[in-house]
Amino acid sequence: MLAPSVQATAYRPVSQDQALRDLIEVQLEPGRSTVIDFSHVQERIVFVNLADPSRTVFTSNAPIESGLATTLFVTPIEALAFPGLTTNAVTTLQVQTITPGGDLRLYTFNVGQSGRAAPHAGIIITAAPEPTQPSLNPAPPIDLSPQLIAQGLTAAIAQGLTSDDDPIVDAVQTVLAKVDAGQSLRDAARAQGVDVEILEALAALGQEQRQFDNVEIQVQKI
Repeated sequence: MLAPSVQATAYRPVSQDQALRDLIEVQLEPGRSTVIDFSHVQERIVFVNLADPSRTVFTSNAPIESGLATTLFVTPIEALAFPGLTTNAVTTLQVQTITPGGDLRLYTFNVGQSGRAAPHAGIIITAAPEPTQPSLNPAPPIDLSPQLIAQGLTAAIAQGLTSDDDPIVDAVQTVLAKVDAGQSLRDAARAQGVDVEILEALAALGQEQRQFDNVEIQVQKI
């Protein structure tokens, strides 16, 4: 006989993904039933296989053949002798369910008896959480000012990222000249065949150079 113990009241939630992937441990306590509940995922039990029925029995909240059962109640019993049946202190319980969409799913549980108080009153299969999208802080838009582009072009030449005789240098300078004459940057870039991505890269380089120059000025003041 089991010594008096505190009744387990908490149900252990197990995610649907984990229950389908892993063998889920179910600990039985003498004199008490342990619940395995599929109602939270709206699945109906259509088939149950208990490998060793000599030490464990189960019932359901509706007849399995009715297609309405959502919950099993697994109960330990005193060992019975079945001719030719092998027994084990830990047996497997396979439960096949059907989803609202008509898909069959198979869950396998390791059912054990140890004579100790069960840690939970049962298991509730829960829906897998919706994947959360990482909250990304969008990068601030690049300032495509002609001044930054010109500064970036100068920095690119100084750093050896391009050369004075590179055709793109003349093309960008022509774009800047047209912008200075009143044409829009994008129209001027399109007319010269200069991708906006190149201008964005030069503007970003110009911004970096401006920040570097500001730091240099602050250092000289100190």
